[in-house]
Amino acid sequence: MRGVIWWLILAAAVGCETEATGPAPAWLDDVEAPAPLWLSETGLYASMAERSPARGVHAYTPPRPLWSDGAAKERLLFLPPETFIDAAPAAWRFPIGTVIAKSFGFRKIEGRGDSVAIETRILFQRRDGWRYVLYHWNQQGTEARRVGDADGSRWAEVPLRLEDEVGNAFEYTLPGELDCEACHDTQPDVPVIGISPLNFDPALVDQGLIRPPPAPAAFPARSPAEAKAMDWLVGNCVHCHHGKPRGDNASFSLLPIDLVASTVGVPTASSASGDGIRVVPGDAAGSALYEAVVRARLPDYPGDFKPMP
Repeated sequence: MRGVIWWLILAAAVGCETEATGPAPAWLDDVEAPAPLWLSETGLYASMAERSPARGVHAYTPPRPLWSDGAAKERLLFLPPETFIDAAPAAWRFPIGTVIAKSFGFRKIEGRGDSVAIETRILFQRRDGWRYVLYHWNQQGTEARRVGDADGSRWAEVPLRLEDEVGNAFEYTLPGELDCEACHDTQPDVPVIGISPLNFDPALVDQGLIRPPPAPAAFPARSPAEAKAMDWLVGNCVHCHHGKPRGDNASFSLLPIDLVASTVGVPTASSASGDGIRVVPGDAAGSALYEAVVRARLPDYPGDFKPMP
């Protein structure tokens, strides 16, 4: 999707709580309730048209965001009253009733092509575990409908046609539930990616939503370029590649503390990738990571590497 110009869908202050017109509906307060049919019924928004968060719902931005083909994204966090994310050593636990939402902004091919939100993905925790739900916005950007049923059955992918600002059409697919699990369920403990010990918005700490205040992530970088690479890998790769026994993707670690030892001069060893050396010193173009991140994303790529991320 190179060359596509994306439009920002929400100018939200990082970590800023927005005033609401009234109390949140029951869904946010009911830890047993299934996801409602309409996004407006979740209580996440004070205004659907403006996509402004309701009282008690917090906008946040991770310092190392996941790249999503240039999509503009907004993120919202709801924690039940008087609760917080437990960041004690070896904990990092989210309270029952946590709701995390992420909206993606693209331009639709139908209508006038105005910039609107296309989808909102929600990850929420109930007593029996974490669940996923997806909402698809209408063309006017005033409401979003749940994709799939409320009976717990899995929903499938939904293909869409989008266009850039000069009218070039391209395909985009709303993810199925299996797609959500493919990334989030590779986490060793909780399926939350954008709020983690290595990647959390300090504003959430300032608001008392993460306690005790965790120390800022310190990476063992030997140069500014290496620090930048570690930042990018934390935002895009370590939720799968963390070295824990959670599937083939996690078979080796790209965590900052392991990065050099697990990549420099090390051959690939996964059935999901082609053959090569992960990082060849002094030869970026000859490195398997470069192949997977850059070349494998090109149209008509003929190689064996799966595009990352």
